[in-house]
Amino acid sequence: MVTLILLVCLATSPETCHEETPPVEVASSFSCIVEGQFIAAEWLEEHPKWTVRGWRCRSSAREKST
Repeated sequence: MVTLILLVCLATSPETCHEETPPVEVASSFSCIVEGQFIAAEWLEEHPKWTVRGWRCRSSAREKST
């Protein structure tokens, strides 16, 4: 599995940023890249005070080895 990680910042204070990991399961890195934009848009609908600066995908296999 692949984890989607969003970099989000407060709309009223753009220097205030952190990473969010939406509770979604993505099957592959390619799916993560393609679906990331749609998942980010859904996340923004639920969190209107934030903006998304970007996203990245992390393989679950890499997580286990570190």
